Amino acid sequence: MKKLSLLFAASATLLIMTSCLGDNDPHNAGFVFRKPTRVVNTFYANNLVDTISFMSYGNWALTRTDNSTWCDIATTSGHGSTLYTFPVTFQQNLTGQGRAAQFKFIDTDYPDEASAALLYWQYATRGDGTLGSAPDVKAISGTDGSRFTFEYDAQHRPKSLRITKDDVLIRSLTLQFNDYDSLLTVQDMSKTLTGHYSYDYQPQRLVGTGDTICYSSQYYNNGIPVSANYAFNLEHRTINGNNTYHAFLLGGQSLMADSLHCADSLRIATTSAVGTQVAKYKLEYHPMDNRHQSVDVNQLILGTQQCDPYQLLSLFRYARHTSIISAIKDQNRSWLTAVQLNADQSVHQLTVTTANSAEQPIVYTFEY
Repeated sequence: MKKLSLLFAASATLLIMTSCLGDNDPHNAGFVFRKPTRVVNTFYANNLVDTISFMSYGNWALTRTDNSTWCDIATTSGHGSTLYTFPVTFQQNLTGQGRAAQFKFIDTDYPDEASAALLYWQYATRGDGTLGSAPDVKAISGTDGSRFTFEYDAQHRPKSLRITKDDVLIRSLTLQFNDYDSLLTVQDMSKTLTGHYSYDYQPQRLVGTGDTICYSSQYYNNGIPVSANYAFNLEHRTINGNNTYHAFLLGGQSLMADSLHCADSLRIATTSAVGTQVAKYKLEYHPMDNRHQSVDVNQLILGTQQCDPYQLLSLFRYARHTSIISAIKDQNRSWLTAVQLNADQSVHQLTVTTANSAEQPIVYTFEY
């Protein structure tokens, strides 16, 4: 009797394959995976490591089935009835394109009876939405007296941001990524906020004593939440009621990694003891890609005082438009931009002009 069965499970195991060959030669052959739990596994351009944990019924070997070199699995063979746990290491993706690495496990005694395929897909973009080849911005200087200084770690995650105006400190953020606990801690002046992250290094929510920064849904009139790829909010709530809400209208654009999305309009609502004010903006875009540098340059257009440091650092990547804004318009004014790029398509200078105003243009110069 010859029997072969294949089981896929999304929770505890990836697959089990068993075989029984002949009445006098019974045997088991196959693999039980604790991790990964899928055949196809996706990672961001700045992810460096993953783990494989599995058991084989028999002796096994691992082979690469393509020509990829960016993904390495050091352990390539072993014995049966033994639990193996070992790392998978990745190189950062600097190509500007998504890429795949394919592997195959086989039972070396019964290679025709038991095998398991495994594929790693690495996005072109990092977890914050920037391309893996994007350089880190070290500083931005504005002709309005503003200066922004940044620090990043080896995985291009922000470590600090200081914003000054005429040498007076406006904001100071220090960020610590604890990969053991997947916990991000942000020291924002005198406030401390924390939030957990996944392998994209992005918090869905940052919470401190009386302060919360998070995504939230918009709702139809019948109370049903709107899908985030149509519209969503990014909220900054404080215990004293001085809150800010950024409401984005996307109209059905994809928010998947590597996708392009630009909000059609933006509303910024601010609440305080004296009431609520809502600013409504129509957005227009250059053809230039906003993913070629570590920061979201669109956050500079409304001025240093209005700049959201969390969005500038792309800690909430869905709020980052993937194209550079050419115009922000409300009922009374328009903010127009001109952009000069470096050879690698990162921004060299951003010039912001306020139309129908006596205000001087502001030129922001980027240092890398």
